Amino acid sequence: MHASTLCFAIAFAASTTPAFARPMHSGIDYQRYLKEIDTAQADLDEWRSKFGDVAQKNGWMPVSEARSTDDQEEDLRQRIFLTKQSIAKVQEANPNANFSIMSPFSAMTDEEFNKYVVNSYVSGNSTQNDNRTSARHLRSAGSSDLTFDVGSGTTSIITALKSLITSFINGMDTGTVQPSTDSSASALSSETGGSQESYKFSDILDGEPTTYSPVTTPSPVVTKASSDSVDWSTSKCMAPIQSQGSCGSCWAFATVSAVESAQCIASGKELFVKYSEQQLVSCNTKNWGCYGGSPFFAFDYVQQNGLCSEESYPYTFGGGYTRSCSRSCAAQDTGLTGYAKVSGEDDLLRALDEHPVIVAVASANSVWKQYTGGVVSSCDSWQPDHAVVAVGYDSSSIKIRNSWGPEWGEGGYIRLARSSSKAGTCGVLIDMSTPQM
Repeated sequence: MHASTLCFAIAFAASTTPAFARPMHSGIDYQRYLKEIDTAQADLDEWRSKFGDVAQKNGWMPVSEARSTDDQEEDLRQRIFLTKQSIAKVQEANPNANFSIMSPFSAMTDEEFNKYVVNSYVSGNSTQNDNRTSARHLRSAGSSDLTFDVGSGTTSIITALKSLITSFINGMDTGTVQPSTDSSASALSSETGGSQESYKFSDILDGEPTTYSPVTTPSPVVTKASSDSVDWSTSKCMAPIQSQGSCGSCWAFATVSAVESAQCIASGKELFVKYSEQQLVSCNTKNWGCYGGSPFFAFDYVQQNGLCSEESYPYTFGGGYTRSCSRSCAAQDTGLTGYAKVSGEDDLLRALDEHPVIVAVASANSVWKQYTGGVVSSCDSWQPDHAVVAVGYDSSSIKIRNSWGPEWGEGGYIRLARSSSKAGTCGVLIDMSTPQM
């Protein structure tokens, strides 16, 4: 190669590759990234135009303090490229679902998304040990990361919860709503039918461990139900999709959605009251507010205290911080008399014929992160970490209401394939409960 040609090649490369470009994330195919950098920039521009505002508002963007504008842009571009790399694998495992970078969480790495989801849900029927370091990392717009340690890697989350509850009961702060007690929460309906079991709330802490083996390729199966399909999402007894923001309050959103829908359906679909998630996050002292919780403790609270309307106590914790409880609103009786555990797909379908059901799912994975539509048949994780609401079913799928806003999934919903697996697709059959009215 002539010297003049070599000089031209070097000059051309310098002019087309940004001076600030460098690998910022492990796992990136950097040589491929450099070749496709223009496409990556176009992808980023399109994503930002559609989801930039909602991602910023909900704390789903990387923290950018002390970074130059060029570094911020390079970081975002590589994040979008990394996300695009990961989609091929989940798409192959889920041929009947769709995945895309055009999703609100695409600027988060898989590790960041896992931290966003993890510890926001506490199982109510097990004392499983968790060898992970249980730290909750939350990000709000314009703020630095906040870390909340909920226990060491050798202490079960339920044990930590039991200790926390004891301290709350023994020394309640002035100005907060008193939590309900085991004895007052034990009067639950006995008309549970099928394999549903009525529970005292003390059972939540003292239950035996339950272990399931993950099934990566569950087989679709049709089981018997009293109707061919149900879809409560189209009913006037279902509120519009909401977003929990960067607060780990999925347990509150799932509980409120299930209770308000069940009350409306029980009234003959004549009365729908939109209740306050914020009240549960701030006032349900048996749970951890933005740092996670169990729907079972939330049921206990609602049964004893009622709920205020969303209008009188609106949701304000999208940024990830829990504030003190307010007593300024007037709580209403929701008609909740207790809850029943649901076991197995047949029981879930029967319960769904009556009203929506709270379920837990394994969502800290790329499948949920990048889902845009269709029926999911396989997740690369199975341990439940997120509380959602099953709102319907058909011959091949179960429809799930999420609390990540209407921009995610199918307008805020996801469909999971019905499965012969005991755990269900994404662990959906592991931990289920239905309100009793």
